[in-house]
Amino acid sequence: MKIWKAELLVQTKLILGEAAIWHPEWAKFLYVDIDGEKVGAIDPQTRHIEEVNTGKKVGTVVPVSADTLLVALQGSLGLLDFKNGEFKELTTIEPGIPTNRSNDGKCDPSGRLWVGTMDVDARLHQGALYCFDGSLKKVIDQTSVSNGLCWTADHQTMYYIDSFEYSVRAYDFDIKNGLISNERIVVSITDQDIIPDGMCIDEEGMLWVAMWGGGCVNRYNPLTGAMIGKVNVGVPLVSSCALGGKNRQQLFITTASKGLSEEELMQFPDSGSLFIVDVGVCGLPPHPYQPKQ
Repeated sequence: MKIWKAELLVQTKLILGEAAIWHPEWAKFLYVDIDGEKVGAIDPQTRHIEEVNTGKKVGTVVPVSADTLLVALQGSLGLLDFKNGEFKELTTIEPGIPTNRSNDGKCDPSGRLWVGTMDVDARLHQGALYCFDGSLKKVIDQTSVSNGLCWTADHQTMYYIDSFEYSVRAYDFDIKNGLISNERIVVSITDQDIIPDGMCIDEEGMLWVAMWGGGCVNRYNPLTGAMIGKVNVGVPLVSSCALGGKNRQQLFITTASKGLSEEELMQFPDSGSLFIVDVGVCGLPPHPYQPKQ
């Protein structure tokens, strides 16, 4: 099993860093601070950061075009102009459940957004996974903490994490219609003090899973379920990861400081910071949001 050590990219003190994704056109990594209510972009070469306040809890961000990003806020999905901060709502999401918020999400190879919701206090079975292609449809009901999503290079399989299921599930994916079927568990997490969170996939079809409470990102083979690699991050609350940057071989990692005691924050002062490591494996290019014409 290969072991890597992530290095500190920038000490950012995010409350709940999440939603890592590479923006190829900008040559920057995107991220959010859910409780800090902001979307950020960082150049991994210069380490320069730009951030935009969203005014609401923000669960995920994906590229669209030029200066525009698609963001999932608490109660709505919409387009964010990253240059001027203007937000244009596209649809409401669970307007009748004010105790829920958006969480992690990504676009599939056809440009549909898949995004989950969850209870703000992470109560079990209060959320759902949705697909948005101009209209919003519920795909999986009664999820708890909807998290990592990714698709194989051949677009035949979708992987998904509902964190409190302590597993990665796979589905046959119908790219034409945006439908999933044949659910099965491909990775099981046996240590229930460590929670699988955000996820990305590499060109070899291996899964990189941020381990909340584990201080690491684990690399799994979904064909065998075996852990075949580990990135040690050095802070406990590792939340999301994305492959991109130089040769698409840099793993960008978000972390959180939320819920840590004063003693833990003294022990792990870089909690809530952004990390990076060159893993020598290429990531698959991210899929931008492509609205139906």
